[in-house]
Amino acid sequence: MNKKKFAVIVNPVAGRGRTAKKLPQLQEIAANSGHQFNFYYTEESYHAARITDKIHREYDAVVAFGGDGTANEVINGLAGTTTPFGIIPEGTGNDFARTINVARNLQRAIDILINYNYRLMDLGTIDDRIFINGVGIGFDGFVNYRSKNVKLLKGSLAYLYAVFSSLALWKCIPVHIEIDDSIIGDSSIYLIAVGNGWSVGGGLKLTPEASIHDGLFDICRVRDIPTWKILLNFAKLKNGTLAEVREVTMTRGKRIRVSSEMPLPIHFDGEVYDPSAREVNISIVPQSAFVIGGWSV
Repeated sequence: MNKKKFAVIVNPVAGRGRTAKKLPQLQEIAANSGHQFNFYYTEESYHAARITDKIHREYDAVVAFGGDGTANEVINGLAGTTTPFGIIPEGTGNDFARTINVARNLQRAIDILINYNYRLMDLGTIDDRIFINGVGIGFDGFVNYRSKNVKLLKGSLAYLYAVFSSLALWKCIPVHIEIDDSIIGDSSIYLIAVGNGWSVGGGLKLTPEASIHDGLFDICRVRDIPTWKILLNFAKLKNGTLAEVREVTMTRGKRIRVSSEMPLPIHFDGEVYDPSAREVNISIVPQSAFVIGGWSV
């Protein structure tokens, strides 16, 4: 057996502290794997990226143990390198882990890492930051911000609570949209989702056909829509048929620019973007990172 060496970046506060509670179990599984696992611990925002940048050359892969935010920081630290990225999901949403077919099971996640089946994937940039899964503008960004303040619920339940509690508060915003070389124009938008991966908010499918291998974003635009119609069609977010709703438009593209005369609520990989931003430029970087996944084929 070719012994591999993995660096695991641990975010102790991810998943409302679940990573810290699960760490002894993970360390035991890793110790019994026959491979080398070294653990590093984050202490502040963006620490994972700095650790990764410093140590990645010593390892066969750098692994994020946490949620989408931890994954985002690790991939920012790996930018421009050939060191594969892996994930052991234990965060709130775990949306990117769904995209690469890694379930929230410690033994299974370790088995996938050891199998070491990696592929090239696309990354996205939002101005000067890299993202791995997706960007949400408008309602999606607003909900993400509110979900971080939900204290009593965890995981996708916290996100769903934030969704429903935000419906009465959110109003459409006027934006100007450009996709690639085409001016889409001015419109009143409920939300814009830019998907590299297919999952957001703990398994919701705003961009159900998105692929991290095709060199394109899937872009979901929802125009002004009444609250009752959102509630009536919420199941379509779960089963991936949202495009059937009249107010929804699905397109694909490599670059998207969104601007507004008012601040845009934005998230990238579940992280809150600059709350004062009135313009954002998003681009895809095809086949620019290696990722270890539980690929079905």
